[in-house]
Amino acid sequence: MDLDSWESFYNQILDDFGYGSAEDLKSAELLEERIKKFKNNVDLNEISKKIFGKEVYIFGAGPSLKKHVLKLKESIDSDITIIAADGATKALLEENIVPDIIVSDLDGDIDSILKSNELGSIVVAHAHGDNIDKLEKYIELLKNIVGSTQFPKKFEFLINYGGFTDGDRCCFLAEEFGAKKIILCGMDFGIYVTKYSRPNIENDVELADDIKVKKLKYAEMFVNWLIENGKSPIEFMP
Repeated sequence: MDLDSWESFYNQILDDFGYGSAEDLKSAELLEERIKKFKNNVDLNEISKKIFGKEVYIFGAGPSLKKHVLKLKESIDSDITIIAADGATKALLEENIVPDIIVSDLDGDIDSILKSNELGSIVVAHAHGDNIDKLEKYIELLKNIVGSTQFPKKFEFLINYGGFTDGDRCCFLAEEFGAKKIILCGMDFGIYVTKYSRPNIENDVELADDIKVKKLKYAEMFVNWLIENGKSPIEFMP
């Protein structure tokens, strides 16, 4: 998705959620400054090598996540690429699967993200208005990162291919870099959240709050947009 197309969606999101864009811009600028300071970013060619022409399995943190991780484990192929959306990283590591790429705004299980990064995962670290504190705390602890923003402006060190949640941003990333096929796992778009998505909830699965449900509806909308407009075919793991 180009920036002009994304900007119209972005403005719709701001209106719908009552967000302002100033904090998004501030967060993006902070992330770019920290990347320049710590020089811990990776060239986008490394992302391309992992995605172009590959079957890409994208793991979200929905209720079907663990079932899909176990299904993948039964028949894992060394020639596939695995992208984890934030907290889904923990579920993969529990089965000794290290994702190739993690797309995260750093609000999932940060210990799992740091461990996976240490084991070789590229982290696409996302800046938005509500995670400035996490960027300040964790970016310097990561290596081989790519900065990401939703603010509709070109940055030297940040990417923006569209998408609103970690899960659908994974899809836009795979589309941008020419995945042969995208297989969605743990992407349920329903009304429930898991501990992998919200580490502070009491039970393994709970009803999502209204804001999270609305975010999941947007994620589903963007995936459907990609199904209709993207070049990479998308299917759901059964």
